[in-house]
Amino acid sequence: MKVLFVDTTTADLVAAVIEKDKIYSVMDKAVGVRHSETLCGKVDEVLRKANVNFADLDAYACAVGPGSFTGIRIGVSTVKGYATAYNRPYIAVNCLEAIARSVNLGAVGYSVIDAGNGYYYMDSSGVFPSVIAYDDERAVGAGRTDSAAEYFDGAADIIRCKFGKGEFDCDLTPIYIRKSQAEVTLQNKERTK
Repeated sequence: MKVLFVDTTTADLVAAVIEKDKIYSVMDKAVGVRHSETLCGKVDEVLRKANVNFADLDAYACAVGPGSFTGIRIGVSTVKGYATAYNRPYIAVNCLEAIARSVNLGAVGYSVIDAGNGYYYMDSSGVFPSVIAYDDERAVGAGRTDSAAEYFDGAADIIRCKFGKGEFDCDLTPIYIRKSQAEVTLQNKERTK
């Protein structure tokens, strides 16, 4: 088992080759909005670190959100390109599920990730993710992180489980919980006309 994993859903960038008993990873914290400039170089770096090439990989995995709208699009399109070129299957990773597997969910059993603008994306026990305000009582004591590096272990666990069961995804469908800021701005402009 050799799977390339990419996560560009937060300000961090993660590229990893995940094997059955070993992980090679390259993490670049606080890339911010430069994912498109640095992703392919980090993928090349992790492939060299793992001493593999694209054709050696058995599957391609990607964090599909929720998270940064642009970040998700960059990761998904890059991984789709690699997987299509080498005719390999996809593995989609839900970031909230990865958080739930990586961090202490606290007494409430929710996982949350910062959605910006005063909101969190929230998931609890397989319920479809939703958006809650920072001051929502459900966020108190929830397992949370804003860093892909902090929930990487959960993502690796998901990938290994799906690969081991042969549960590949037909597509890498982004998880968008709310409209992007650009869509909200456009919608507000149209209302004021």
